[in-house]
Amino acid sequence: MKRLFGAVVLLALAGITTTVKAADCRVNGGNWQRVNIGGTLNLQVPVNVRLEVNEPRILLSGVRIECRFEPDSYTPDGRQDYWASGTRIGPAWSPGPKFVNQTTGLRINGTYRDTPIPAGIRIATMPNNTTPIPIDVIPYILIRNNPTNPIDIRIGDTLGVLRLDQTNNYDSGSTSLQLTYIANNDFIISPSSCTINNNQPINIDFGNVHQRAIGTDPLSTTVRKDHTLTYRCPDPGITTPITITYKGTPSSFNANALVMSNANVGTALVRGGAAVRVNGSFLTRITNSSGSDVVTFALVKRTGSLPVEGPLNGSGVLVMGVP
Repeated sequence: MKRLFGAVVLLALAGITTTVKAADCRVNGGNWQRVNIGGTLNLQVPVNVRLEVNEPRILLSGVRIECRFEPDSYTPDGRQDYWASGTRIGPAWSPGPKFVNQTTGLRINGTYRDTPIPAGIRIATMPNNTTPIPIDVIPYILIRNNPTNPIDIRIGDTLGVLRLDQTNNYDSGSTSLQLTYIANNDFIISPSSCTINNNQPINIDFGNVHQRAIGTDPLSTTVRKDHTLTYRCPDPGITTPITITYKGTPSSFNANALVMSNANVGTALVRGGAAVRVNGSFLTRITNSSGSDVVTFALVKRTGSLPVEGPLNGSGVLVMGVP
């Protein structure tokens, strides 16, 4: 009888053993993905990146991560999952190839942490009550106070890899989430706080122009406006060569002219007696954190054309970089 009694006790204990559970995660409101115990959920997520400037950082927002305690027959109860910055399968954040020369980091629950991110920073607690809990993590790039080249991101570029570890309060099991951020839109980041004209728009107003006065050569057309470009960096003592790129869409008739609302007219940028090709650049210099250049904006027309009368406008961007 004692043996039978002992067997009954063992069976009773086995009957209340907690089932080992997995975790569920999803991105941007998509389907829940299961992360099995001891496993890693690898997700590649196309991200429509929204650049948010929060000085001195540029945030790569656009990803909404949620995880939950996987519901079971015991839900709800006192079990909890814990998500934290990971090291089990690699560093918490690895920047993509185009960001490796930048200082990057993660904003975790509102706190900014430059890479390398310490392991074990608690991000969220998932109670066993089926409620999705947001993972408040946003990658960022630290803005530099010296000139640097802009970063041109194209669709399909890898922005970085986020790695998180999950533990719990009921057993020794753990899981990991590895999320690869893939750009789903083209964008340009300028991770420098140095400015052209204090980041103010440059408005070149040619006034009323007779269409016959517009020439075909940027160096000889009589419709032109001089403008002084000023360069500044916030930190003192910066002396370095820089490049100024004339970015935009070239006209169909002259690669040195920016496209305008009239297809037979373009705007050229002339510096030092030479036209700067659209999406090309000229070399200049910052000395003790400042510099300037006098450039000329010139209207040109398609050879043999007589542009139609009417309003004329166009737009481009001047970008500071380094050789």
